[in-house]
Amino acid sequence: MNRPNPQLIRMKKWMRKSTINFLERNKDVIAAPGFVPLCNKMIVDVMATGFEVVARDTHFITCRARQILTENLTGDVFQEDDLLKAEKELHAHLDSIHDYFDTRITQAEQKLEAAGFGPSEIQKLVANYETITVTNQLTQYLDILAKADHYVTLLHYLWVTGELSDNPDEALRVKLNAEREVRHHLFGITRASNIHYNNIRRLCNGVVERRRAERQAQAERDRKREAARKQKQEEAATRRQAEIDKRREEKRARRQTERQQALDSAQNEMDTLAVATA
Repeated sequence: MNRPNPQLIRMKKWMRKSTINFLERNKDVIAAPGFVPLCNKMIVDVMATGFEVVARDTHFITCRARQILTENLTGDVFQEDDLLKAEKELHAHLDSIHDYFDTRITQAEQKLEAAGFGPSEIQKLVANYETITVTNQLTQYLDILAKADHYVTLLHYLWVTGELSDNPDEALRVKLNAEREVRHHLFGITRASNIHYNNIRRLCNGVVERRRAERQAQAERDRKREAARKQKQEEAATRRQAEIDKRREEKRARRQTERQQALDSAQNEMDTLAVATA
């Protein structure tokens, strides 16, 4: 029987510190608060190391990558298929893990019922671990953790009641192998999300780098056009100034000629008067 336990363990208490700091660096991310009920330390340890990784990876794949591509690509070259492929493969992987634990839980419950134990007779002390979900994939991951926790509890009951094997050593070996398999599947989710995250990040980095190169090339073309425009303006200004100087020189020469002609005319008149007087 599940004993009531209203305890809520805060994230800062159970989540291990890492270099990711996704929730601290992305405070504007839309997130839904919640909790996941767990009672096995092994599952809590898996969640403590994998939760933030899955949160970062799935949010980048489903949200951030689209924002990056939208900002750096036009609609006719938007690589939506790559994102959808990553999402579909990740959903398919999560579905397979759901099916795995659903099958194992059903088998374990049937064995316990055959031994005379009903689901309501299982005693476990459950603690509610505070969570924040930022994607549907992260929600699925938390649901899988809850299923894994329930399966590990059933597995422990089967081991205690001797339903795993009549031989104690063999029963312990089966229990440990099953728990190892559980960890393998749970860490497999983290590995799968990280693989898709790295692939999509490389895609986005390539797009951003190409866009940066295009902007640099455009800026260089703009600088060259601006330099050519300024050069043309300077050449036009030089031509205008030369024309102005030429017109000024022509006016000066014309005035000088006119003055010289006036002086010559006056001198001729004076010479004429002098001759007449004589």
